[in-house]
Amino acid sequence: MSKKSGQKHKTKESRTLQFLRQQAGLSTRGAAKASGLKDGIINHLEHGRVRVHPHHLEALLPAYGATRKTYEMFASGKVPLPQDLRKECLEIVQEMSPGQLQTAHPVLQSLSKNN
Repeated sequence: MSKKSGQKHKTKESRTLQFLRQQAGLSTRGAAKASGLKDGIINHLEHGRVRVHPHHLEALLPAYGATRKTYEMFASGKVPLPQDLRKECLEIVQEMSPGQLQTAHPVLQSLSKNN
């Protein structure tokens, strides 16, 4: 079987890689620079033209600030990929009481890349 296909076949794995890249705020070129992979390879991975192999994950996941566990959680389909992460987060926040928000604030700040 050929490693590269001319046909697109989006898989859970390819969608997961694209989602993680976008959540990291990286373009395909930015991801290539951060991971050491060529942007064409990343494009092929995200469009299902190339199978995702462990060496791809070893390069991409640290560049995306993601763990193997997070990748597998989404790629397995056990947890669906968010369609609109911002909207989903806002819905969660709107359900929280003022006390819960006060508790969550320092935790969220500690997770911020700006600290």
